[in-house]
Amino acid sequence: MKAWWPLLLLAVPLMSGAQTDVVDSPDNGKGGGAIYRTQDADGNVVFTDNPPDKKRAEEVRVGPTNTMDSPPSRPRVEVSEEQPAPVKVPDNGYQSLEITAPQAQANVRIPQQNPVQVQVALSPSLKSGHRLVILDNGSPLEGSAMDFPDPGAHTLVAQVRDGDGSVLIESLPLVFYIMRTTAATGGGDGEDAGSAFPTYGGRAQRGDAATTGDRAGRGGGANRGGGAALGGGAQRVTRPSGD
Repeated sequence: MKAWWPLLLLAVPLMSGAQTDVVDSPDNGKGGGAIYRTQDADGNVVFTDNPPDKKRAEEVRVGPTNTMDSPPSRPRVEVSEEQPAPVKVPDNGYQSLEITAPQAQANVRIPQQNPVQVQVALSPSLKSGHRLVILDNGSPLEGSAMDFPDPGAHTLVAQVRDGDGSVLIESLPLVFYIMRTTAATGGGDGEDAGSAFPTYGGRAQRGDAATTGDRAGRGGGANRGGGAALGGGAQRVTRPSGD
């Protein structure tokens, strides 16, 4: 048995018309080519060309197939999505530049950690005619060491410059802090910790030359004593009369 489900959409609009009018066909009444409407045991409407009980089936009228010309196709507009040209980065031969010491956000104590050594990692190594410049708060350092830097925050930036002073590559800024150790900040173990910055004593003064003492004076000669005096003769004592 063939079920003509695709014809269902065409047959439903035609059922509102006179269903008694049947289009003549060569196979009309012979069971070939005609479409019948019937119900199955569950009451569902079924369209078929071979109903089990043709007496109870109702032949439906199938009209001509409606056709419609498709609208003319519109020319497809090709939208060109032009990609922006890649920005060309000047090839100066350097790939990376980074400050490796001191560490970012580190607290460096002076004078214990003086001088502060600044270290960088450059790939590849510095080429001939180029120079490495380290900026401390925007001012270039003399070399790569900071001798007794001022207390507070310091921002370091490393640069590679060519002979004309043009910057070829630059590192990211690195911030660290200088802490001055004093007795008040607990830099030592006691009250006599002293200042962070050493002081230098004055030059020792040379003493005057020793002077020669005066010559000792010689004493005078001893005086000779005078001779002993000779005593006078003894005197006779007379007794008074009447005793």
